[in-house]
Order: sequence, then C-alpha cells, then structure tokens
Amino acid sequence: MYRLINALGFQTAWWACIAGVGRGWEVPALAYCAALAGAHLLYIQHRWQEIQLAVVALAIGVVVDTALQYVSVIHFYGWALWELSPFWLWALWVLFAMTLNASLSFLKTQPLWLSALAGLLFGPLTYYAGAKLGAASFDPSVTHVSALALAWMLALPAMVVVATRISTNLAMLDHSP
Repeated sequence: MYRLINALGFQTAWWACIAGVGRGWEVPALAYCAALAGAHLLYIQHRWQEIQLAVVALAIGVVVDTALQYVSVIHFYGWALWELSPFWLWALWVLFAMTLNASLSFLKTQPLWLSALAGLLFGPLTYYAGAKLGAASFDPSVTHVSALALAWMLALPAMVVVATRISTNLAMLDHSP
C-alpha cells in the first residue's frame, strides 16, 4: 500500500509544482513537497540512506536541468539561485529519489537498459507536459526532445545504480557480525 501512496504523493507534488509556478503558488508547492519528504522520512526505516540518495539525485538533477537550461533546450520558470534550475525542480528531484526505494523499487531488480528506456521515453514527456502547463518554455524540436531524452536516458539509470548500491551497502551492514 505504501508504494501506491508514494507514487500518488510524487504525482501530486509534480502537479502542485507545475501549477504553483504559473499561479504564484510556488511557496505553498515547495511547502507541500517538504511535507511529503518529511512524511516519507518519518515512515521509512533507513532514513540516512534515503537522505544520501536524495542528495545524489538532487545533485544530478541540478546539473542536468541547469545544463539543459544553459544550452537553451528548455527554460524553466520560478525562483532560482543565479542561473541554476529553480527550487521547485530541486524538490521534485528529491521526491523522485524517494520513489526509487518505494513505488519505483522494481527498477532496481531490472536490467539497466529498462531504466534507460523509461528515461528516454518518459523524461521528455514530463518536461513537455510541464511546459504545456506553464512551468517552462520549450520548443519541441527533434534536437530539444533528443537532448531531454538523452539526459534522462543517462540520469535515471544512474539514480537506480545509486539506489541499488546504497541498498546493497545497507544490507551488508545489517548482516555484518
């Protein structure tokens, strides 16, 4: 049941952030994301490992989204530090990381090409949808869609590998004498 709640929580956060950017509700959206992350951390057993994964995913996300914005593949709206991607995207990367050991945990048992394929297909779709709903401006040219697809084709498997390694290290610590 928690996997379903985790998936629904992430989806509601995505909608809150996308809607929040264009309607002046960015602060409430960020507060909602923080509340979801906090609730997740209260619910799970291995908080430190989940925080480690969230930090790595946040770093990946800031680099990916900032690079995509820097090379003019997409322009995100919302509050940001300097030329970095906006805070609402940071929150979504953290929350996405928190799905990798819950609603998306099945990816850790599948070949990495499946994560790459999922990133290739669904990464550009979510950015396109976000742009259509007013959170970014995006020219859906083949070049730009390909750049988003490539970024997510690499980012999702990287995050799955990190989640798997953190889980494996945790399992080894749990079984050490």
